[in-house]
Order: sequence, then structure tokens, then C-alpha cells
Amino acid sequence: MSKTNHGAVVVDAGGTTYNLIPNLRAVRAIQNQFGGLLPAYSAIGSGNLSGIAFIIAAASGIDTSKRKELEKVEEAVFEGGVSAVGNKVIPFVRALLNPGGKTDEELEEAAGEGNEKTVDTSTSSSD
Repeated sequence: MSKTNHGAVVVDAGGTTYNLIPNLRAVRAIQNQFGGLLPAYSAIGSGNLSGIAFIIAAASGIDTSKRKELEKVEEAVFEGGVSAVGNKVIPFVRALLNPGGKTDEELEEAAGEGNEKTVDTSTSSSD
């Protein structure tokens, strides 16, 4: 089963549509801005307009180093409602925390199997 669309989110804010695509560049930008993905998640929950706008910009390919571009996204978040837009961004950040797209059941199963696997690292051979 392909998970290539896992985490992709469409966010409508202030009349503008943003396609949030999970990728390594976005993760790095978000981690650098917030100090990690969990603090980014927390910024959404606290209603941080600039934080929400930054996540949207980074995830939609907008150059986050250009202040004017970020201000456009901030305006869209404000117009769309910080809480309403933030709620649409939460699934995207949650997906970044689980980039493989595994369900809770799959993660639990993998954790249980992790202790059962062994690898033979011996270098001896029998002649």
C-alpha cells in the first residue's frame, strides 16, 4: 500500500489555498524555527499566528526567508481565523511526527516485533 500522499493537507486560509506537502526541507525549516516538531505543534495549540503561518509557508514551498512572503501568509491566516486555520494544520504536523504513515496498531506491532529480531554478526566459518 503506497503512502506517498500520507500527510499532504490542503489548507484554505483567507481565500488562498495552500498545499502542505511533507518533505525533508519543510521538516528542517520547521525544526529550525521552533526547535523541533513538538514545539511547532504547541505553537498551533497556543494560537500563534506567526507560527501557524510559518508552518504553512514552509510546507507549501514558500521561501520562509522572505519576510514579505511570510506576511502574506500571516494575513491569510488572520483572515481565515487563527483557530480555524490552525486546526487544519494540526494533521500535517501530526503526519510529520509519523512520516511512514503507520497506524497506531502498526506502530505497536512493529514495537513488539523489534525485540524478537536477531541478526547473526558472527564472523566464524566452518571449513
